[in-house]
Amino acid sequence: MISAFRRKSTEPTVPVPATGIACSARGCSDEDAQPCAYRDRRGRTCRTASCRSHGIAVNGTRYCRRHAGTLQALDTTSGRPVTVPDVSDRAASLVNWIARDLDASIRASLAKAAKVGETVLADDYVHLVRDQTRDARWERGWRIVDHTGLVLKVTLFVNDSDDSIVYIRLGEVIIASGTPPWIANRSLGVAPETSVDVAQRHVFYQSIETAIAAALRDASFYRRV
Repeated sequence: MISAFRRKSTEPTVPVPATGIACSARGCSDEDAQPCAYRDRRGRTCRTASCRSHGIAVNGTRYCRRHAGTLQALDTTSGRPVTVPDVSDRAASLVNWIARDLDASIRASLAKAAKVGETVLADDYVHLVRDQTRDARWERGWRIVDHTGLVLKVTLFVNDSDDSIVYIRLGEVIIASGTPPWIANRSLGVAPETSVDVAQRHVFYQSIETAIAAALRDASFYRRV
């Protein structure tokens, strides 16, 4: 007697039909792409489509890489209500990308500056913040706290009005700002070799780390702000 668990099915396999939509990724010839599911607060949608190789699934839904990065930057997994950026706004994902790359360095710098009884904490997600004039910015922060509350804070932010410039603030003082080299290159239509791109990114990140370290050496001026 043949076990039913080993019996092969005689039913033909029905292929899943392709979508017939071309992938928007440069150089990709796949025509089984899906439109990016991103929709901003004004109801506008992303016009790109991605195949399985060039799209990223967030909570089971496929997005282009850019907007997947935007959603991953926000606290969508907890179910908290969030305001998503405009479809053309890269600020949130840019903040998250740079914060992720600098996280270990900034934590180490703050830990070195912390005094006995103080602890270093960091944001897990990017937050939308509005100033007194209602101008918006997307930011992530690292802070030194003690039993009384906030002692010192480093904030990385990008203004909603210009998503090409990154700012670093210690307390309420901006200590560094600049356009990331990959964004500057893209705006100029320049595509540097990989080695050049890596070197430019290293210099950019190092300049931020140096600015933070120099400012923290005068931490007595910034503490409690």
